[in-house]
Amino acid sequence: MKGNKINIPDFDDLIFESRNRDYGAYQLRKKYKSAVIQGLIISTFIGFSAVVFPFLIRPTSDQVHMGGNRYVSVNFENLALPVEELYLPPPPTSHKPGFINEAINNTAPVIVDTISPLEETLASAQEILTSSGDTLLNENLMGYDENLLYGNGGTELTDPLFIVEVMPSFRGGDEKKFRDWVQNRALYPEEAVNNKIKGTVILTFVVEKDGSVSDVNIVRGVHPLLDNEALKVVSESPKWSPGLQRGQPVRVIFIIPIIFSSN
Repeated sequence: MKGNKINIPDFDDLIFESRNRDYGAYQLRKKYKSAVIQGLIISTFIGFSAVVFPFLIRPTSDQVHMGGNRYVSVNFENLALPVEELYLPPPPTSHKPGFINEAINNTAPVIVDTISPLEETLASAQEILTSSGDTLLNENLMGYDENLLYGNGGTELTDPLFIVEVMPSFRGGDEKKFRDWVQNRALYPEEAVNNKIKGTVILTFVVEKDGSVSDVNIVRGVHPLLDNEALKVVSESPKWSPGLQRGQPVRVIFIIPIIFSSN
């Protein structure tokens, strides 16, 4: 009859037709396809997780993990260039015509071969360290003239400068190279983590004429635990390539904030 259906047993049923089908071999053969599919799905998920998970938990570019859930973040502030102030001489005092003629007639002309520079100053390291509040550089300390910034002939500069013709370099790189070095060296004190002490420690340091780092001082501290760690790391800095002004090495001052933060 056309309506009849013929059931054709599969190969496994033929083999185990007269045998005990509760035996393990028959069950394994019947579940083989589903077991392979499940194993493929699970192994694919595990492999994908092993590749993607490290990218999800890695720290950002300005953070370095110090063990557990601790990290130290270091950022350099973008300091604005000093703004030159124009010097306006005071207006001449008024004199009576008679006195002016007498002074001209009785005074011999004087010839000079030098011109006195404008008496303006560049902010020194001591002025920065004694500044108060959140403002590191007072606008009144940012005036400068060409002699102080670029050097005047044979005059040797002893005070550290902020800007020179060739800025100091750290191991062939710029400030970012030094920031990376500080990140790898700084340790978040265990006691500070346990007591949830965090904040930004702002320091100044001077790159000397021989490239060594000196005058490491704290402008604004947070806690002795964090302050001492920041001082220790910066003070241990290797030598820099010194800054140059008109071909001569000079002292250059830097400002660096070190951010201690714990999740």
